[in-house]
Amino acid sequence: MRRHAIVLGIAFAVLAAGAPRALAQQFGVGGSIGWTNDVGREDAQFDSFKFGHYSGWFEYKMEDSVLLRLSGGTFKTKQTASGSIIETPTGSATVPELDERVNYGMVGVSYRFWEGFFTSGLFGGIGGYGIHPGDVDPQYASLTDRRETVFGWHAGTEGEFTVTRNLGIDLRLTYHNISAHPHRQFVAADMGATFRF
Repeated sequence: MRRHAIVLGIAFAVLAAGAPRALAQQFGVGGSIGWTNDVGREDAQFDSFKFGHYSGWFEYKMEDSVLLRLSGGTFKTKQTASGSIIETPTGSATVPELDERVNYGMVGVSYRFWEGFFTSGLFGGIGGYGIHPGDVDPQYASLTDRRETVFGWHAGTEGEFTVTRNLGIDLRLTYHNISAHPHRQFVAADMGATFRF
């Protein structure tokens, strides 16, 4: 009886010690800051990235190289009529830059590859996007973007440098395709960190 108790005690100790390792890094939380570029505009340029993109995420490790990620974020941009030429009773005029904020919540999957000194990955998913145009001068009210919540999808590439066993520094490039009115497309470039437990 005593021998069984000792064996059971040792087995329990091994399981207790192994459980944290088995569960380690199954979950992660992270956040990032970065820049966005409204690539859907006719006058879009590579150097048009603007700072003001903030995002956060929760992820679950489904397999060794597959992550399920729930993320949310917000970024500043300008309304679609910004910079356009309009006709007024006194002649042509250029619409000033009209502020807008886009908020989103998404679910996606990331496929990751160990590259020797960092981890690279491809990801994609779907979600909802809230378009929130800022206040404008009354003379431009008819040009304001529609305030709406719409469907969209995203895809991109990422890289992560391991700092410690639980902490990684992330670089991410994301393309957002939003079914707004009118249709919107953005590219976001971010830098952040993920803590896994």
